Amino acid sequence: MITFYISMSLLFILICVIIIRTINFKENFQSHPKHKVKLDETHAIESLKAMIKFKTISHVDPSKIDNAPFEMFIEYLMQRYKTVVKHAEIIRIEPMGLIFKIKGDAHEHPTVLMSHFDVVPENGLWEHDPFLGEIIEGYIYGRGTLDTKGTLCAVMESVEHHLKKLYTFKEDLYLCFSGDEEVYGKSAHNMVAYLDKHHIKPALVLDEGGAVVKDIFPNVKESIAVIGISEKGVLSLKLTASSSGGHAAMPPKDTPITQLSKAVVKLNQPKHFKLTLTEGVYAMFDTVARYSKSFIIRMIFANLWVFSPLVKQMASRSGGELLSLMKTTQAFTMMEGSEAINVLPTKASVGINYRLLTNQTGEKTIQSIKKIINNDHIQVNTLYLSDPPSLSKRDLNYQKIVDTIYETFEETIPTPYLMMATTDSRHYHKISENVYRFSPMRLSKEGLKTIHGVNEKIHKDDFIECVKFYINLLKKL
Repeated sequence: MITFYISMSLLFILICVIIIRTINFKENFQSHPKHKVKLDETHAIESLKAMIKFKTISHVDPSKIDNAPFEMFIEYLMQRYKTVVKHAEIIRIEPMGLIFKIKGDAHEHPTVLMSHFDVVPENGLWEHDPFLGEIIEGYIYGRGTLDTKGTLCAVMESVEHHLKKLYTFKEDLYLCFSGDEEVYGKSAHNMVAYLDKHHIKPALVLDEGGAVVKDIFPNVKESIAVIGISEKGVLSLKLTASSSGGHAAMPPKDTPITQLSKAVVKLNQPKHFKLTLTEGVYAMFDTVARYSKSFIIRMIFANLWVFSPLVKQMASRSGGELLSLMKTTQAFTMMEGSEAINVLPTKASVGINYRLLTNQTGEKTIQSIKKIINNDHIQVNTLYLSDPPSLSKRDLNYQKIVDTIYETFEETIPTPYLMMATTDSRHYHKISENVYRFSPMRLSKEGLKTIHGVNEKIHKDDFIECVKFYINLLKKL
């Protein structure tokens, strides 16, 4: 009986703690006056329209790349932004990197604003020319409007805006643009090497990343500005099995295809990569869940020390983005075998793409894969590896981005976030502890699908808002 009363007392205390923590789990909305920014909107829109027309298409196969549009794009920047060119030291970095260095009053804590001007191919049937670069029903239409000529254009417009007004930046400013981001090119890596060689340690690096989105968290009505404070790593593997081949009429017990099939079945078990609530994801939940109108949701996320198993179960059942935020993901993407239906392959392969959670390295993943497959006849070859970068600080430099979001976007909650895609910014962790990923534009679920998809476009008002964000941010730099 005494044990029963003790258990009930402990349960009562636990419930009281949970309820008190939920009640105190309140909104943390900061009130900032919205900055009214006057700019040449026509100039900005016409600039982006022109940029979209350049077919700066990246290909993994270098022989398929037409370099002429890339050089024409760079020349366009030089002609369009003469005030920036006048004030900047311009540095070309091989193979397709471009740096504008603009001196400030001081040099100890520079800022790097990043973007890339290469784009992926059409990848589908568009309603209009993917390089149209015109306004259709209020939207600037074409490949690159979102990824990421839109932000590149906004950066250039905002810097030109300030320099024309004879504004002097407090610290040196570097505009670092690459032309091979979409194919994991070396330009960003080489730009970082250049900065490192010249002992440049950025106090703030801002690249593409999260955007201003809605309806991504239960019962939160406000828009959410997700700022990537890190990103997942990438590991691409190729599994290969070989044999002597032969006629399909006399197949052996095992062929390269069956061996690989068994390996895929083994790897495709969900138990291999555990769900983990990493610091970046925990920070996002802790920030955004406070704004939920659901008491149950607030109770769960205010008490993750109790309910984290429930959140992980929710993620496992729902899949998609929530699951990807909490585990290393595995996608089987390519298969190759015999070229004839009646011929046994002498060699077969399957490609796998992993997105590594921040606590997982590529080397550990490869070791686990070999152990799971447990077949010495299958070769595991690494095609590409970029381990997850470190977590960026959330200090005064991060706060500059947060404050700028409040000043630019109405009823918007800034929050840390773990990027699931890969960006050029991963290289900058070598020289900075403050690397962030945020594209200052409103993005719907439908709009998100157009990135690397078809009918990519941005509303002209959203683009102007993007320019205003950079204008506001530059005042703090």
